[in-house]
Amino acid sequence: MIRVTCSLSERQIVFELRKIFFPPKGRLHCVRCGYWKIKKVQLENRYHCPRCRKKFSLLSGTWLGHIRIPLTTFMIMLWAWMNEYSIDHTIDLTNLSHVSVRRYFRLFRLHVVKSVVFEPQDCVQVDEAYFGSFKKQSNSYHGYKKYRLAPKVCVAGIACPSLGTLALRVITGKPGIPIKEFIREKVPTDVTVYSDGSPIYTALRSTHQHISQTHDLGFGNAAYIEGCWSWSKRKLFRQYHHFTKTYAEEYVRELEWRFNTRKQDKNLLLYLRNTQ
Repeated sequence: MIRVTCSLSERQIVFELRKIFFPPKGRLHCVRCGYWKIKKVQLENRYHCPRCRKKFSLLSGTWLGHIRIPLTTFMIMLWAWMNEYSIDHTIDLTNLSHVSVRRYFRLFRLHVVKSVVFEPQDCVQVDEAYFGSFKKQSNSYHGYKKYRLAPKVCVAGIACPSLGTLALRVITGKPGIPIKEFIREKVPTDVTVYSDGSPIYTALRSTHQHISQTHDLGFGNAAYIEGCWSWSKRKLFRQYHHFTKTYAEEYVRELEWRFNTRKQDKNLLLYLRNTQ
């Protein structure tokens, strides 16, 4: 078993969390009535308010209010998620169950991931991709295999090569009209749009300068966005091992955030502070 220790002690983590959730100096107050003269409950990791006579903990009222693991283990799990460790590897690091690790990873997707402003310049490349997997069924009695295509999720992407940014959105229903609306929403009219030869993008010529090229002539117009799809699928399936339609919006939002912040420093406390 792989063992990883947190560089901060439990007491140091509590001190940093007090500064994050009780700004500006970390002075505790009641989360219900705001009373300052609170008392710590003996033999419990909670506090008591003399005014409203309610008990609360350091993380009450926050998205961390229901965690039931030590704070050092929580920080190790957050570090593993930020560094794109897989589910199985995180289980070895924290000695938690598979269900617990996936539950906390989903909490990170919901609260740590933030939307990034997409402001393209010069030109953009647009394309669509389908996330999911093939389900294979074999029939050994008849000597051949049957392949059944599982329902896949359409994801539209807009990439700006000059800035190295990416915008993604899950498309439901027929992809034609929603993809064109997504591009017109994100891309200004003075920015050139490059795409493949798909008829989905032909209507963009009414509002944008659109240049298309079929794949038979090469991937010059969509080389960067194709690399973004390769990067996204590799990151996704290496960490989560699958892609479910139920949480498609969360996965795509995390991939967009990871791509746009891939060059930033991964500071655990800074990321927690940004969740407020």
